Amino acid sequence: MKEETNGIKYFDGVFEVEDRKSGNEFLYETIIGVDDSLSPDNFEMRFLYNRNEGISENSIYKFYTDKQRIGWVFPVQSLESKEHDYVDDEYYLQYAYIAIYKLLQMIEFAEEEYSDFSILDYYSDDIQVLVYDKERADSTIENFDIYNYSVDLFSKGYSFCKEGNVFTKSAEIDKNIRVKQLPEPIRGISYINILFIELIPLQESSYSKFHLIYQIIEILIGVVFKYRMESLIQEIAASPEDLFEKREKLNDVMTEKKRVIWLFSNFSKIESQKKEILNDFCKQLLEKNHKVYEKHGVGSNLYAVRCLIVHNFYSLNKQSRKLLEELNVSFLDVVLDILFTFTVAEK
Repeated sequence: MKEETNGIKYFDGVFEVEDRKSGNEFLYETIIGVDDSLSPDNFEMRFLYNRNEGISENSIYKFYTDKQRIGWVFPVQSLESKEHDYVDDEYYLQYAYIAIYKLLQMIEFAEEEYSDFSILDYYSDDIQVLVYDKERADSTIENFDIYNYSVDLFSKGYSFCKEGNVFTKSAEIDKNIRVKQLPEPIRGISYINILFIELIPLQESSYSKFHLIYQIIEILIGVVFKYRMESLIQEIAASPEDLFEKREKLNDVMTEKKRVIWLFSNFSKIESQKKEILNDFCKQLLEKNHKVYEKHGVGSNLYAVRCLIVHNFYSLNKQSRKLLEELNVSFLDVVLDILFTFTVAEK
């Protein structure tokens, strides 16, 4: 978000804005009856982008993190409209005041005229703002960081990135957005959040998109490797006379393909239909490129697709590259399931 550039005062439904660059001042009278009972200094605001259809002035939601209500999500256009369900909601109007205050602070006016001023002249009407009570979040959620919820926000169709999220369908939301952090074993891996904040939402080639999503698989099978290796070391320490018999287990742990298969079958729980769809795309792509595949081995088939993309992408024809685009959408759906069900309590 841009830095604050303007001074703001508010009284009786009117914002007095000082353009600090020019020293000029002007008044902005709100269309809706905002409530200034909360201090903007105690709140944070983030832009959310959703490139899917369906965002309107009535796309207004209460925002919950880890079952704790900490704020609201609403479109900028709702701030200049009386045609939505929350125009008289006392809590929405408190957060609307905070949003307008912060949006006005960030506008770069330059030498433009201030007459007939509208916030929508400076902010696109498809942008949504997340306004949340930072003090409440910090006091009720351990090590709170709003970006720790970026993966679940993405799964619901939202992105912090300006490119927006066009790769997942918007979830059905009944006036509440409830998001959670990743499971404890992988919560501290900040690069997963970075992938969903900065990289995966970008419009990239199917080749690049596959590699970005597969990086998550590589991160998780690294955790699987650590868990399995530590377990094997404990077995060896308990019965050192069986070293020869442990050799096969060690070979399995060292094999990337095996770890991918374990991730799908032993360390996560994926919705069966999503798994079948991904497996079908993998089989189609492998078959079209004369590669061997397993009928039901989604983990094995995904690894085979990975090898095809890494080593033989140049040989894929236009039809195969189009199929890879469809595979990526399914792959992302499956990865989201894996992330939120990942566990080292092996099944």
